[in-house]
Amino acid sequence: MSTQSYRDYIKSFIGAIKFGRETDHTLLEEDGTLVAVGDAECWDDLSNAIIGARLDTSTGRLDYDYFNGGVNFNSNARYPQEPVIIPVQFRHKQKYGTGAVLRPHVHWLQLQAARPNFLLGYKKTNQGSTTTFESDFSNYTLLIPDSDVFTYTSGTLLQITKFPEIDVSDVGLSGSVDFALFRDTTNVSGLFAGSDPVATDVTVKYQDQHALFNMLGSREELVK
Repeated sequence: MSTQSYRDYIKSFIGAIKFGRETDHTLLEEDGTLVAVGDAECWDDLSNAIIGARLDTSTGRLDYDYFNGGVNFNSNARYPQEPVIIPVQFRHKQKYGTGAVLRPHVHWLQLQAARPNFLLGYKKTNQGSTTTFESDFSNYTLLIPDSDVFTYTSGTLLQITKFPEIDVSDVGLSGSVDFALFRDTTNVSGLFAGSDPVATDVTVKYQDQHALFNMLGSREELVK
């Protein structure tokens, strides 16, 4: 019996092959697709550089920081007039449905202990579904930071600032989330304790989110 026919013979009895524990394993399905189950799922980045993002400003409060590879948010940057827009399309290999989340954060250059009034708006959209044609950010959900990963001591620190987790269990295959990143220096949103405590310009290098992945990809273009 050839190797190919023997494998097919075995699969005719067991269907798919599991590697690992009963509840946490990698599943090799009959068509060769690998699927992670339980704790076999893994996190990865949906990373978005913002140096090439379109800067919506007419007053110079946002500008490119070419030397440091990011966007300079001026000490007078405003919400909602001066956003950086970051559209993110989901990958086929992401986890979809129950338990699917994004954990967004920004990477920026910290020059003092205080944190700027970073404000992150997001809007979820599914392919093929109706959506609102926007003329402002009133349909975006707003988030303020909840923690920094590192403690500032001195010099220039590449800081990671985290925002609350986003439930994306309602986002389908290749769906998207549009992010709008602001610096709300005068607390127009009313979500901060007061005006921005940082009196200097701030460079943000990129924004990304951790997401769960449980496949190498999808076996069909429009179906996972």
